Amino acid sequence: MLAAQAEGGVIITIEGIGTRDNPHPIQQAFVDEGVVQCGFCIPGMILAAKNLLDNNLNPTKKEIQMALDGNLCRCTGYSGQIKAVLTAAAIMRGEK
Repeated sequence: MLAAQAEGGVIITIEGIGTRDNPHPIQQAFVDEGVVQCGFCIPGMILAAKNLLDNNLNPTKKEIQMALDGNLCRCTGYSGQIKAVLTAAAIMRGEK
C-alpha cells in the first residue's frame, strides 16, 4: 500500500503494540516459542498475527498461514510462527 492510500486511516507499527518491559502477548509468544532469530521478518509477522487475532481469537492453522502469507522468513520456516500465533491466541483467550 502506498502511504497516500492510508490517508485518514490508523497506522499501527510494531512499536505501537508493546514495550520491552510489557510486550504484547503475541510478541511474548514469538519469543517464548523461539522463532525470533534475525528479526527481519518478525515485525511483519507479529502485526499480521495481531490483525488476525483482533478479528479471530480461535484461528485455524490454515487461517494463520493465510494471515502470514505475505511475510518471508529465511531463518526458521513457518511452523514456529504458526505455533506462536496459536500460543498467543490461547493467552489472549485467557487459557494460558
